Amino acid sequence: MSTEMYRHVLTTAFKNWHNLAVGAILLGLNVFLVSSANSFLSTTQTLQGWVTMVIAGYAFIAAIYLGVSPLGENTTLTEAFPGVFDHFKSFIVGGLFYAVGQFFLGQQRILSSGDQAIASALSLVIGGALTLVAVLVAVSAAFTRLKSK
Repeated sequence: MSTEMYRHVLTTAFKNWHNLAVGAILLGLNVFLVSSANSFLSTTQTLQGWVTMVIAGYAFIAAIYLGVSPLGENTTLTEAFPGVFDHFKSFIVGGLFYAVGQFFLGQQRILSSGDQAIASALSLVIGGALTLVAVLVAVSAAFTRLKSK
């Protein structure tokens, strides 16, 4: 990577630091919600755990969206933040993928014995793939222009 391209990437990323700051807050919310959802899923509050995990996925996708949006047409926070609500349907679907992906990634704690190495590896691959689908939803939303009504 040339020095000029490196400077351009850093300038683009930090020129709109507001997007990164709000995205960091949303990622912090995501971590809190995932830990809460995991505790709900380990008890009898399964439905509440899944709903919390989908909301955590929404926060994760919104954070990625805000981080990537300066590369698209919505460069400032005031231009990008309404997209968090405008892409509601896409983000909910992405949140579902995220929730199931995190569930599969969380199975690593359960499937840690040597007899279940194949199941553990398969769970890791499926969970990672579903979480990446959630990331792709966020990135594609950042480069998609919504139709005005």
